[in-house]
Amino acid sequence: MLWNGPPRGLSLLAILAIAGCAGNGAGLDQNGQPIGSEASGSNGPLTADLQSIQDNVFTPICTRCHIGASAPEGLRLDAADSYNLLVGVPSAEVPSLLRVMPGDPDESYLVLKLQGSAGIVGGQMPLGGPYLPQSAIDAIRQWITNGAPNPATMGASASRESVRAFSIVGTAPLDGAHVSAPLKQIVVAFNHEIDASLVNETNIALERIDLAATTAMQTVPIDAALATGNPTVIVIQPRAALAPGSYRVSVRGTGGGALADVDATALESDHAFAFAVEAAP
Repeated sequence: MLWNGPPRGLSLLAILAIAGCAGNGAGLDQNGQPIGSEASGSNGPLTADLQSIQDNVFTPICTRCHIGASAPEGLRLDAADSYNLLVGVPSAEVPSLLRVMPGDPDESYLVLKLQGSAGIVGGQMPLGGPYLPQSAIDAIRQWITNGAPNPATMGASASRESVRAFSIVGTAPLDGAHVSAPLKQIVVAFNHEIDASLVNETNIALERIDLAATTAMQTVPIDAALATGNPTVIVIQPRAALAPGSYRVSVRGTGGGALADVDATALESDHAFAFAVEAAP
């Protein structure tokens, strides 16, 4: 099964290019609400939960840039993708740090970029300002301190989720995407927790597929593991920089030892998505 996406990506920006995208374009008010939005001044301050952060920061501010195949660094911050592409996923700018480290905002690159902390690559976000008010940053920090919980897996939602077939719900890059080098990681998100013992090169493969017809497809060595604190996501890291070309990720869901969730439910079918890596401008 392939995911369709727009044909080309924009040039890569920093990890959170969120300047000038809120409400009327003026940023957030003192309560951390988008100025010019219905939330500003009417629904109270931003709260330390993902739904509030999504509704008041990620969706109105970030998704002008961070959406679809053109999302900078593959980081899509729409409601369907933000959790899986933030929590436990290494930062593209500083891979030794996770974008969100559950329980530790001081080691979460998202927070460091928003604060303009020492050690970040590039400038504070939103790039060039206006920056988020401290109240908004504090709400994000508290959500992370609380373990960065995902409301979609809590309460009644978890019960509904458990009866759905085990499946892939998102990838970065998207199928058909064009991304600029260097591509440091690939993310595959699922709707159930994954059996970590089955995450290996037998079930997850990366191949270069644009070589001459006389040359066999080239398997690319990778490391693959569950995202830290987010067992519904597999992070794939090529062991060497990907040269410009076309690539395909395959996920095996059939046969003995196929990828399965923690309840031993396999995907039931094989899945693949392809993307192109282009030389950096």
